[in-house]
Amino acid sequence: MFSDIETILYERAVIDERVKELAAQVAAVYRNNPLVVAVTLKGAFIFAADLVRHLPETVEIVFLRSQSYGASTAPEREPVVELPPEFNWQGRHVLLVEDIVDTGRTVAALQNRIRNFGAASVRVCSFLDKPKRREVPVDVEFTGFTLQGDPFVVGYGLDFAERYRNLPFVGVLRQAGTQVETNPEPNAEANAETSVETDAESD
Repeated sequence: MFSDIETILYERAVIDERVKELAAQVAAVYRNNPLVVAVTLKGAFIFAADLVRHLPETVEIVFLRSQSYGASTAPEREPVVELPPEFNWQGRHVLLVEDIVDTGRTVAALQNRIRNFGAASVRVCSFLDKPKRREVPVDVEFTGFTLQGDPFVVGYGLDFAERYRNLPFVGVLRQAGTQVETNPEPNAEANAETSVETDAESD
């Protein structure tokens, strides 16, 4: 049925459990502070929908746009980011939700834009992290899974040329498949101890 998937990395049950854990970590950091969840379209929409439904407090949700891949398995251009022009970021605590952080350029661009509009804090929650491809230093405070190596993954919102987003699992695309080791974020418990009053990100 999925002949073009080289390897399934995360089945849906594993994803569901990890998302619940991430939501608990986010809730512990923000506690009763009003939170804005800024979701990067299109890739993060499934992850964000599952994440916010496990948060105990009501949140405000806004949608951002970014594009750098096009129909390629590697970034083709500098990221183009769009923020909703009518939204007031001044003094807000923002959780930036991403599907995957690889080069860090898109996350850094979004963080800088939001901070420039006066946000009190901007933290990053990414379903996947691919540190091997990092070109710009970014602090990903909440990470679902860390990919070792450079696999091109699809499913659970992640796409190739707008396909595969609807897959219920995350897998390596056959044409880009490589051997890969995967691990949940090792510092997850430490993340939950961070207070919202101190914004620890750096550009």
